[in-house]
Amino acid sequence: MRDFFSPLFSVTASRLSLLKPLACACFALLFTACGKPPEVTFADTIVPLPADAEVVPFSPGEPGALFVTTDAGDIATLNPLMSEDASSSSAISRFIEGLTTLDPKTGEIIPNLARAWEISPDGLNYTFHLREGIVWSDGHPFTSDDVVFTWQSFYIKVLDPATGKPLLDEKTGRPRLRFPSRPAFFQMIEGEEVRVEALGRYSVRFTLPQIYAPFLLFGGGQDILPRHILKPYADKGTLLDAWSINTAIKNPAELVGMGPFLLESYRPGERIVFRRNPNYRKLDSAGRRLPYIERIVSRIVGDANASNVAFARGLTDGEAIQADNVTWISRAAENFDFTIHDLGPSSASSFVWFNLHEGKDANGTPFVAPHKQRWFQDVRFRQALSYAVNRQGIVDGVFAGRATPLHGYVSPKNRNWYNPDIRRFDYDVARARAMLAEAGFSLRGAKLHDAEGNPVEFSLMTNNNNNLRTEMATVFAENMSALGIRVELQFIDFNTIIRRTSESFNYEACMLGLGGGAPDPYAGKDILMSDGRMHFWNPSQAKPATAWEARIDELMRGIGRELDPAKRRTAFFEVQQILSEQQPFIFLVTAKEYIGVRNRWKNVEPTPLGGVFWNLEALWAKPN
Repeated sequence: MRDFFSPLFSVTASRLSLLKPLACACFALLFTACGKPPEVTFADTIVPLPADAEVVPFSPGEPGALFVTTDAGDIATLNPLMSEDASSSSAISRFIEGLTTLDPKTGEIIPNLARAWEISPDGLNYTFHLREGIVWSDGHPFTSDDVVFTWQSFYIKVLDPATGKPLLDEKTGRPRLRFPSRPAFFQMIEGEEVRVEALGRYSVRFTLPQIYAPFLLFGGGQDILPRHILKPYADKGTLLDAWSINTAIKNPAELVGMGPFLLESYRPGERIVFRRNPNYRKLDSAGRRLPYIERIVSRIVGDANASNVAFARGLTDGEAIQADNVTWISRAAENFDFTIHDLGPSSASSFVWFNLHEGKDANGTPFVAPHKQRWFQDVRFRQALSYAVNRQGIVDGVFAGRATPLHGYVSPKNRNWYNPDIRRFDYDVARARAMLAEAGFSLRGAKLHDAEGNPVEFSLMTNNNNNLRTEMATVFAENMSALGIRVELQFIDFNTIIRRTSESFNYEACMLGLGGGAPDPYAGKDILMSDGRMHFWNPSQAKPATAWEARIDELMRGIGRELDPAKRRTAFFEVQQILSEQQPFIFLVTAKEYIGVRNRWKNVEPTPLGGVFWNLEALWAKPN
């Protein structure tokens, strides 16, 4: 999620000296004018702990503290079916959970809302046994009905009012879903539904249409929805409209969950406040119900740098520290009593892609001008531009050396799935120019033109609240200018970018990134397969637009079916090779990961997989 160039930019001391007082003044206003979180009355029904309540393996602590942090982006929704951005997903994860989860130390799949499971010998039936006695935050019992409702909501069809039969999608020929969503797509196995049935109040069985290797991870990890709250929305056909921003503002009590925290209040663009779940199922070794933290106050800031400055001045309790800020923030560690944890190379990636969607808008205007679409579709054009990117320059100039050049879909941190032998596009402007000439481009003075005489120029958008990305985008534009290409930079808000790339397709090129770190390559199904909703360069294709995309689809389907780890690895290595050769993503760098935490917080145990806040329910400090 960042970027590059040769005469690269660095963060200077003078720039930071100007930024610090400005950011601190801004946070001072947030923490004084806004005051304490508003008094909100919730009619909590407290239910006794279940008989098999989980006991966390940490030293007992003291309840009542307030945890203050920031978020560089605002939420777009609190509906798990609609969430496709990091801020929304992070907020949802505080109160919604799945049947299984991952051990943050080993990466193994472990019980969560389910206490155990069995898999049939043929690998087609998964039976989960739910924890008995746990409840939703409003005191309503959690049962197999919630699991069945969640999964059946994915597959509800749009019916023809005349015949009562499912209506078919004109493009795919498949039944149209009443609630199309990312989970609805992801929880199809090669276009076929998973059958789910309750075997009693606390057991549920999933029957798969065919072997699906990562079902325990992705099926078991699926967010479970509260039937008693959301079924009325499903019955009315408004399930995707439920738990919206409006709900968060006006009726946060409706957002029930089984996670450690619940939404208390939300002020768009300002802050989101979570309170402890009084019915959370875990306890400490002294028998006290968790979590210890009374409230989490997350200030919504427009710039990741501002949040780092606030942390360095003692105004927040924990933050992700940008790589370029580590050195100067570390100097304040003694005065403000904090530690910056170095978690090593991250799994995150940053990249540029072009809009390869050849469709038209409602007025019949192509999403991308035809002559530009011809450039973007030419693999030689994409490869040439990749050679023109100075990745090491980005590492040194934008990240102060705290990053690694990235040439492929998988970060070197993910050793199990990283292919070190993919084609690399090391910085080589001369080779880039030669490839462009081979593709029919030529210089006229200092400007590059195509064979038809069109000057080569395009717009590139990225989110304006990430200073590292805006710096990388600026560097990228400078790199392209060395080829005679003019890049118009557009720094806009993240939610607008999501709408443009997934709905209106009103853009030419974009720079974003992915968090990465998934323990199984099939997690990328929605991105890598041609019919995926997050197939960035050309999403939701009825059939693969290119032969290489068809090959990736075939390989990914095989990865989903194959149980042999070695064969799955071989197939995913080929996926990475194809992506590297075709360059639908021009990958940039992966940064090192740093997290700052105030030393007053106890039970902080960082892990490479879980980070620092994986055990947030067990963190404690003396009350503020």
